[in-house]
Amino acid sequence: MKVIGLTGGTGSGKSVVSRLLQEMGAVIVDADKISRQIVEVDQPAYREIVKYFGKEILQEDGTIFRRKLGEIVFHDSEKLAFLNRCTHTYIVAKMQEQIAAVKAEGTAKCIVLDAPLLFEAGLERFCDAVWVVYADVDTRAKRIMERDGVSYDLALARISSQKTWDEYRALSDIVLDNSQDRNHLQEQLAIAWKTIE
Repeated sequence: MKVIGLTGGTGSGKSVVSRLLQEMGAVIVDADKISRQIVEVDQPAYREIVKYFGKEILQEDGTIFRRKLGEIVFHDSEKLAFLNRCTHTYIVAKMQEQIAAVKAEGTAKCIVLDAPLLFEAGLERFCDAVWVVYADVDTRAKRIMERDGVSYDLALARISSQKTWDEYRALSDIVLDNSQDRNHLQEQLAIAWKTIE
């Protein structure tokens, strides 16, 4: 059973690609979903983050105010590096558990690791191939603004905190262009899927 690493910059449309792959028979292991679980109140990653950033990042109910934390780390590379180091350890462990469970079940056509920070977390070592989702910077910024309700400048700050397009392209086996319409994307996915079958 092949394991595909799916990555790309924020706003590139990985979620759309992930949903389409699930419809095609892939089991999705979602790093974003896991990243939310590991920072729930009293989880080990939660405690480390609150100790480092202080209680001012918490909402009234004690949960981490993700937007506030995001605004802090996307303007401070040292704090972003800490947050990534802290969370990656727990994310990788959970993803390994899920990969093992899917392989043991043995019914899926393939496993897709949907991970924006695939390379930063070292997850590519579990993958048979890496697919990267592409969209131009302006399209990505607009998607981030719409999705997260942030300013254009903050959207650009988030984009600039990640790998450049040249870095993504150099590290990938297949590029999926998601800057056009859905039909264009589905045609590319059909071709990419043949490499799994």
